[in-house]
Amino acid sequence: MSTTMSTLASVLKNDYIGPIREQLNNATVLLTQLKKSTKEVVGSSVVLPLHTGRNWGIGARGTTGTGTLPTARNQQYKSTSFATKDVYGRVQFDGKTIRATKTDKGAFLRAATSEIEGMTKDLANDINRQLYLDGSGTLATYASGTGTTTITVDSTQYLQAGMYIDFNAGGGGSSVAILISSVDSSTVFTAAATVTAAGSDPITLSGVGTTDELNGLALITNNTGTLEGITTASYSEWKGNVYGNDSAPVALTQSDMQQVIDACDKKGGKVDFIITSHEGRNAYINILSSQVRFSNPAPTKLKGGFEYIDFNGIPITVDKHCQSNDTATRMFFLSMDTLKIYRMADFDWMQEDGNILARQVGAGATESYEATLVCDMEFATTARRQNGILKGILPV
Repeated sequence: MSTTMSTLASVLKNDYIGPIREQLNNATVLLTQLKKSTKEVVGSSVVLPLHTGRNWGIGARGTTGTGTLPTARNQQYKSTSFATKDVYGRVQFDGKTIRATKTDKGAFLRAATSEIEGMTKDLANDINRQLYLDGSGTLATYASGTGTTTITVDSTQYLQAGMYIDFNAGGGGSSVAILISSVDSSTVFTAAATVTAAGSDPITLSGVGTTDELNGLALITNNTGTLEGITTASYSEWKGNVYGNDSAPVALTQSDMQQVIDACDKKGGKVDFIITSHEGRNAYINILSSQVRFSNPAPTKLKGGFEYIDFNGIPITVDKHCQSNDTATRMFFLSMDTLKIYRMADFDWMQEDGNILARQVGAGATESYEATLVCDMEFATTARRQNGILKGILPV
């Protein structure tokens, strides 16, 4: 029996979607630890009740037993609703590959595997990167090099050769879809075309707008601005715990770490997960070494097999996407019960027209077929004040 486009689509659905979902949910440190939920999603929006205050219908009345009872009151809640965001991954197969597999399902499997596995790893990698930033899509900030191909930025941590980027496209920047030829240092990269940009222009993945990416820890732990439709100006309790200053980095101390944990604890939180960069972990190990308290501890395993050491019983692990550059790094202190990925459903192939594989059409089309993964999701918190960040740690 010959293989048809329908059976090839079935292969994508039945042979690949399960492993794809598993890899996407378990391939990266932070993404793996976060719970995923669909029950709070109504239509395309997430609806969350946020606890904003205690029930103050309480009070002592002395020993006489004749005092007026406290006025009955309630726990204070605010309901918030915000839209999920669309996250995509696309693969493409040329027509010759499709034709060559007409009589061999296995041939299609072999041809598809490298493309799909590569896309899955790249997509998981980018989602995990988004989970650390502020939702603006900014990968780096332009510093100098307009009119040339040698570009200086504040940090190249999130830039890679082969990436296509925009320079402030949402703000009228004139350089878009610029290919990065090479990343030359922690602050310099080479572009494949001359760049025109203005000072402090944000650099984003090409086509990504300022509100397209997922909210990340830089936004969730912040103590100003708007998150999930709520402003700190209106609700003072809607503030993360921010300590340290990236512009004035200092050596890490255990006291600084405990200060952030205590701040979260005083606001009802229970910090049960600390995540930082490799440089941040080394800074912590350096403290223990200097105090002759560190003797090659055996790392323990987190969900997904990731290793950690601990601070007063709290796991400390590393993630390559945690913000770090030559001068400063960060450490996040998280109450994991307050953090979750909210999504309409797990990743699946786009097939609203009944087809997973779609032929390219229109101007510039090539003889090829595409398949697109999609998930409607958002990273959110139910208690911003129970999470914190320590900025400005001197890298070690």
